[in-house]
Amino acid sequence: MEERHVIITYRLDRATIQELCTQLEPDLMSAIRHPTGIPPQAQVLSVLHFLASGSFQTTVAIASGMSQPMFSNVLSRVLSALLKHMQSYIVFPQVEDLPTVKGDFYALEHIPNIIGAIDGTHVALFPTHRSEKVYRTGRVIIQ
Repeated sequence: MEERHVIITYRLDRATIQELCTQLEPDLMSAIRHPTGIPPQAQVLSVLHFLASGSFQTTVAIASGMSQPMFSNVLSRVLSALLKHMQSYIVFPQVEDLPTVKGDFYALEHIPNIIGAIDGTHVALFPTHRSEKVYRTGRVIIQ
């Protein structure tokens, strides 16, 4: 698979995926002891694909060659392993660093008040149209 396709499919480059597999392998090895166990690399790749695609568990499970219940177990296992290592990958700025972080982001792209980024993906947020229903605290409010 070309590197560009790897990044599109998993939102990470090949080297980062390999590093992640190596780091999570001890946490995921217990699954391989079962006769139908799935190798740690396959577990990580299927979960990364699920997270990157926003697809349904069934769709990713089929593409990964496993049943949906098996993928659900794999998903839980990989996410738990990722949580153990979360602070190696996710860093939140301290309150006293916010002015510097905002300034650095502004210097890059001239967008004010940015304090973080996730993989460079832009998500456009639009307010609802006046005629649309808005859901708040379990109640429908017509604006």
